[in-house]
Amino acid sequence: MALHPVNVIKIRRQILNNLEISQLTSGHGKVKSVISLYRGIGIVLFLAIPARGIYIEVLENGRDYISDYLHRFSGKDSSERSQHLIASASGGLAGGLAAMSAQAIVVPMDVISQRQMVMDNAKYLERGDALRIFRDITKKEGIIGLYKGLGLSLFTSLPTGSIWWAAYSGSQNFMRSMIGSRDSEKDWFSNIAVNGIVQVTSGLTAAVFAATLTQPLDVVKTRHQVSTSNSLQKSSYTNVARELYSMNGAKGFFRGTGPRIMSLGLWGTVLSSAYEILRNVSRKDYDTSYYTDFSDQTRIMRRKSNL
Repeated sequence: MALHPVNVIKIRRQILNNLEISQLTSGHGKVKSVISLYRGIGIVLFLAIPARGIYIEVLENGRDYISDYLHRFSGKDSSERSQHLIASASGGLAGGLAAMSAQAIVVPMDVISQRQMVMDNAKYLERGDALRIFRDITKKEGIIGLYKGLGLSLFTSLPTGSIWWAAYSGSQNFMRSMIGSRDSEKDWFSNIAVNGIVQVTSGLTAAVFAATLTQPLDVVKTRHQVSTSNSLQKSSYTNVARELYSMNGAKGFFRGTGPRIMSLGLWGTVLSSAYEILRNVSRKDYDTSYYTDFSDQTRIMRRKSNL
């Protein structure tokens, strides 16, 4: 819920001009302006949990499988550099597959919630209910209307997920190896602080790369999803891109990049932190590359050799 307003700001910057944004946030009091930043929160909460469940399941199994395969392919005597590459590659491929798998739920959620986010205040009060929007879409466009932009969503989610998890896994693996190799004996408080710094830094690094490189695709996808059958009957991806370029030039394809970096950074850091915690709790014996320092790895390897 804390990240939802950031996503609303991103969507509005991608779709609306400055005047339309100011009309949504001014003249109605500070309380109503803040409340408007939570438009679409209901449908997001309803569908986000199953979507994230699919995402984490595919990510978990995919990263393990790909990592095991690459380790077998590289051999037992692989260098530290190859370990970083394997971490990035397995994280990137699994992240891309996970993001694509979740689109079956994410796309209808985006189509409905995004329309709520960009409605003017009068229209929102009249017909901004999620169920009403769902009925309007299915009545005019059929069920397929809920999956508007699915093709570009799949095409966008693959590089976004791949870039994010590749950059995150690579940064995390590199930073932990450097910190662990310099000071392997830390108290528990120091380890918590180090883990926090590593998580945040890796998440923000990944967000900058993923958001910047895939922003043009996300802008076109969002504008296509928000368009209605009445306003833009020929709202193909190329038409949306041409209209955006004619109105804003090349910089129009990077509208909302700042909020998207913030959203991806915060969301990714929270998700990855929860993922790593669940991974540690649920697995008593997992790959040693996820431990925070090399002293832990050495003790585990010694324990295994004695079994």
